[in-house]
Amino acid sequence: MKTNILIVEDDKIVSFEIQSILNQNGFDSDICESYKCFIKNLDIFKPELVLIDIDLNKKYEGIQIGSYLNSKSKIPFIYITGYTDLETFKRIQTTKPVAYLSKPFREVDIISNIELALYNKKSSFDDVGNQKAEEVSKYSKPIRRALEYIHTNINQEIKTDELIRVSGWSRFHFIREFGKEVSKTPYQYVLDEKMKLASSKLKNTYQTVKEIAFDIGYTSNSSFTNAFVKHSGISPSSFRKKYCR
Repeated sequence: MKTNILIVEDDKIVSFEIQSILNQNGFDSDICESYKCFIKNLDIFKPELVLIDIDLNKKYEGIQIGSYLNSKSKIPFIYITGYTDLETFKRIQTTKPVAYLSKPFREVDIISNIELALYNKKSSFDDVGNQKAEEVSKYSKPIRRALEYIHTNINQEIKTDELIRVSGWSRFHFIREFGKEVSKTPYQYVLDEKMKLASSKLKNTYQTVKEIAFDIGYTSNSSFTNAFVKHSGISPSSFRKKYCR
């Protein structure tokens, strides 16, 4: 059975180009040009992934769609846009896309990111039963709440103060118990999870280092590169050359 992918793009040339790429790679696709059409097609077409242009008939209308999917649905989505400025990065970061692709795009960029997003979605569903059972026995409820928050918000900046709030414990007690149960500080755990995701994207997609940096919650390429070097011992570009397929 083919995977349904919804394209939300008001430029007919671009939307048909994307649809042709998807059809040639074994996906079923449909096209919408507006927020209203998108809402209608959620129930009719039932997409498993959505590709969204940031600007439709109205500026940032695509971000409204991303916000809807983030708050009302578990459907992953990818932004495709010509915008690369910091203000736009900050706007779309809050909606938690699974990836971000800059125009002009390549077929391999679209397909590799779709495949990774669908794989991660399937893996999370497959693992959720075992993972939850393991965490019930391994971690206390406050720590489980903090870990769930981290995994849900891995593509945003995650502050220790927010984890403390989610846990319901005092700062001292949370940091002590987190270290005891997880064997890492909250900061180190978040960093490790972000770098795992970054490594997967570097190996399995053709996203630029800048796009990957944005996808995991960094607002500058340099801060991501510094963190990656500190964690892995080599730069993101060197890692890709060494391990990419």
